[in-house]
Parts: sequence; structure tokens; C-alpha cells
Amino acid sequence: MHVGEIIKVFRERNGITQAQLGEGICTTTHVSKIENGKTAYSPEIITLFSERLQIDVHKEMETFQNIEKQLHNWHHAIIMKRRKAIESIKENLDSSPYIHFSKYASLYQLILARYFLFYEEDEKAVQILNNLNNKQDELTPFERNLLWHAFSIYHLFHSTDFKNEDVALQLLKRINIEEYGNQEYFYHLSVAYHYIGSKMMSYIYAEKALKYFKKTNNYLHAFNAESIILLQIGSEIDFKELEERYQNLIHDSEVFGATDKQGMFLSNLGLEYYNRGEYVKAQKCYDAALKLAEKATMTYLKRLYNYVNTCAEGKLLRKTILLKKAHEGISLAKQFNNQLYIILFKLVILNIDKQMDQYYTFLEKNALPYFKESNSTRWIHLFGRKLYDHYVETEQPLKAFHISNIFIATNS
Repeated sequence: MHVGEIIKVFRERNGITQAQLGEGICTTTHVSKIENGKTAYSPEIITLFSERLQIDVHKEMETFQNIEKQLHNWHHAIIMKRRKAIESIKENLDSSPYIHFSKYASLYQLILARYFLFYEEDEKAVQILNNLNNKQDELTPFERNLLWHAFSIYHLFHSTDFKNEDVALQLLKRINIEEYGNQEYFYHLSVAYHYIGSKMMSYIYAEKALKYFKKTNNYLHAFNAESIILLQIGSEIDFKELEERYQNLIHDSEVFGATDKQGMFLSNLGLEYYNRGEYVKAQKCYDAALKLAEKATMTYLKRLYNYVNTCAEGKLLRKTILLKKAHEGISLAKQFNNQLYIILFKLVILNIDKQMDQYYTFLEKNALPYFKESNSTRWIHLFGRKLYDHYVETEQPLKAFHISNIFIATNS
């Protein structure tokens, strides 16, 4: 932005015409040429314009030149999850008369999308990203990489669309780290590979992310990276060591006041106990994690399912209590229009009620087809195994063979 553009911004902001600005100073044509950078001008004219507009044009130039630095500071604050800095910088940027009319307008919009994702205002974020996605040719290389990164974050953590993990992974693979420079994306690559069951790739990128987060003192994200690492190596190290590492992370996140991380680690440790059939210990972890989650959120819904399912498998609560909590889960899943958790809670209810014929019929006709359609590898393997064992026990070899082919397809 040159001096003429600054003059134009403030002229239009004050509702002054070019003729009114130039009255007694120069012609309207000359004002137009100055604003468009098509003519030379004397310092005296700019001084007179500044006085009429009641601005210090040199100070405004300095303010404009500082915008790019502020934008990158805002982006960094979002990555670091520093709420006070996030809001303070946003307030300064929003007060700028140039932010929507300069070469930084697209960068501002992209970081604003990340801002909305940070506060889980998903619709606002997606609207911005879709608009900019249609203008990719107008973006700088850095902005294109940021666009793909922001879209991938949405698909990983906010979208309920089918195959969202695959979409996120493909977006992340487009990113050129030399152009982008934001190594935070290693963490999201790790999460994407984790979701599709690629343990080695997930571990590699989690290690890269952890190294970056420690180097930049981003302790909250370091917790996330360590969690992903433990999920990949949990079955390969001594369980006592794994348990101790989780307990240390739970303690450290509590000290930092990071209750969301504390709940995440409790949930992950609960899963480790559950997979080993230690249902009482798993229940304690899931219960503690559930109490740390805000009600009427997806986090609460997921933890409620883990808690109810564990209690049902371990026969740890009375049937009436279990059914009440399971129906609470279905109600919340319907509120979110989340078909996955509607199905999962229906399976839990049928299991609690001991309606096993209906359970396996629902699993065959409704649940497994949905898991296949949404490419939910974890649920295909978990419930596909249960259905396979049922077919073997009930001497249905053709159906058992069909299920085994599904396993082969999802592993290929």
C-alpha cells in the first residue's frame, strides 16, 4: 500500500469526495492520480491532505507496514493457544482501516478461519475457507499452504462428513514445508495417519511434532504429540512403563491447568485398561475424564460412550443406571446429528438388554454397512471381529468368509 492508497482509505472512511478533498489544493483528476499511484506529488500536497483528513500519513504508513508482523503474531498465538494474546492482537487488527483493503486481506481471512476453528465456530470457519478455496490462484504460496492446513484441521476435528480423515490426509500431503514453515502441521499429519491406522507414519510425524513443540516451548501441543506417540507404541512396550508415562502426563497436565489434556490422557489410559480387560481401572479413568468434559459437547459424548460401554462389558453398574446413561448418549448424539454415536449407543443398549439376536442383526444390517461407508477402520475391525466370531459360533461359514474379506480390504 502506497501513500495514495492510505489517503483514499481515509477519504472514503470520512465520506469525502475527491473533489472535496482537493478543493483549494489541486484538481479532482490530480487527487485521483495520487490515490491510484499514477503521478508524482509534492510533500506539501500530502501534508494538506493529511490535515484535511486529520491523520498523520507517515504514522499510518508505519501502522500499515506493521500489519504483516501482527498477522503472523496472531497466527503464532493461535498455535500456542494463548487466548489473551489472540484476542488482543485481533482487536488491534480489526481496528485497522486497511486490513480488508490491502494485500493482507486474504491472510487475515485465513487466520480468522483458524481463530473460528479454535473457538469451534465451525460454520464461520468453513464459509471463509470455501470462499478462499475458489480463489487459490490469487493466494501466495504461504497462504495456499495455510488454506490446506486450516481445511485439514476442520476435517480432522470438526467435520462429520464421511472419510474426513482421508480428506485431511490428502490436504496435509499437499503442504510444502519450505514455503509454509509451520511445523505444527507435523502433529496434524500424525493424527491423520493415526486415524487411518498407519502406526509407523503416525509415530514418525508425532516425533517430529514433539521435537518442534519442545523447541518452541509449546507445552500444550507437546502433550498432544506425546499422547499420539503413546497410542502408537502402547502395545510394544512394557505396560508398567506405559502406565507410568500416562500417569506422569496426567499429573503434568493437571499442574499446567490443562484440563482438556488431562481428560485426553485419562481417556487414553482408560482405553489401554479396557483393551486388557481391566474394566474397573478403565471405568475409573473414563469417569474422571467424563467429569472434566463440558456437557453437551462432542468430547462429553465420546467419553460418555467409553464409560457406559466399559461399565456394560465389566458389569460394573446396575442395568437401570446403564440404560439411563446410554439413552442420554443417544439423545445427545441425535442433538449433534451424529449417526456414528447413535449406532454405537444402540449397540450398547441391545447388549445391556441381552437382546443378542437383535444385536447381531443390527450389527450386520445397519452398523457394519455404516462403518464401511464412512471408512471407519477402527470400528470395522472392532465390530467386524465380533460379528465374525458370532458367525463361526453359529456355523455360518459364508458370512464369516465375507467378513474376513472386509478385513483384508480395509488393511490393503
